[in-house]
Amino acid sequence: MNLEIFKNNNKFLMLAFDHRGSFKKFINKENPELVTDEEVIKTKRIVIENLQDLFSGVLIDPDWGLPAYKNKTKPFLLCVEKSGYVEEGKSRITQIEYKIKDLKKLGASGIKLLIYFNPEDKSSKIQLETSKSILLEAKANDTPLFLEIVTYGKDEDSRRGELVLKSLDMFLGSGIRPDVFKLEYPGSLENCQKITEKLKDIPWILLTRGVSYNEFKSQLQNAIDAGAVGFLAGRALWQEIVNYKTWEEKENYLKNIVRSRFEEINKITLK
Repeated sequence: MNLEIFKNNNKFLMLAFDHRGSFKKFINKENPELVTDEEVIKTKRIVIENLQDLFSGVLIDPDWGLPAYKNKTKPFLLCVEKSGYVEEGKSRITQIEYKIKDLKKLGASGIKLLIYFNPEDKSSKIQLETSKSILLEAKANDTPLFLEIVTYGKDEDSRRGELVLKSLDMFLGSGIRPDVFKLEYPGSLENCQKITEKLKDIPWILLTRGVSYNEFKSQLQNAIDAGAVGFLAGRALWQEIVNYKTWEEKENYLKNIVRSRFEEINKITLK
C-alpha cells in the first residue's frame, strides 16, 4: 500500500470527478436525458486534461471517468459504492457496487467510499457496518481507503459542525480508521481544530459539497490552518461548466477560470 503517491509536498491536491447520476445535468441542464455517454466521457476528458499537471491525484468513476482519463500520469482512486443512495424513510443507505480487487485490476491505486451519515438515525449502524466491511476488504487487498462522510439530519445546515463531530466519534468508536478521511467543512475554524485533535495520526482532507468556489476557498483556508492536509475538490471548481454550450466555450472556461482556481487552492494548501 502506497499512500504517498497521492501527495505533492506531503499534501493531497486532488480532483474529485466521480460524479455519475447528476453529471449529465452539468452538460445539459434542460434535457440531461439527451446527453450521450460519449458526451459525458468527452466532457470529463477535457476537464481532467486541463488540470492534470496541477493535481496530485484524481478520483474517478469506472464507467465514464476511467475511459476519460487516457494519459494516466497521476494516480487515481475509484469509487466502490453505487451512485446515490437508497432511501428508507428518512434514512440514506449506501450500496456497494464493486469489489476492491476488481478496481485494482482496472489500475486504481486507492479506493473511495462515500457514506451518507446521520449519527442520530437508526441507519447509522448499517452505515458503520458497511464502512467496516470495506475497510477490512481494503486492508486485505493492501489498498488505501479514502472514507468520505456526508452528514444529514434535522436542521443539518445549521448543525453541520455538530453532525460532523458526532459522526467522527461514532466511526472512531467503532474502530473504523481509514487511511484518509474526506470530510465536509464543519462550520468553523474551531471545529476544524477539533477534527484534527480527534483524528490524531489519521490525515483528513476537505470536500467541496457543491458550495461556490469562493466559499470553498475560505473553508479550505480554515481547514489547512487547523491541520487538514489537502483537498479532494469537485463541483466548486467546475460546476459552472453547465453555462457553456459549445466545446470551445467549455475549453476556454477551463483554461481561463478553473485552472486559476486550482492553482489558488494549491497555494493555500502548500503554503
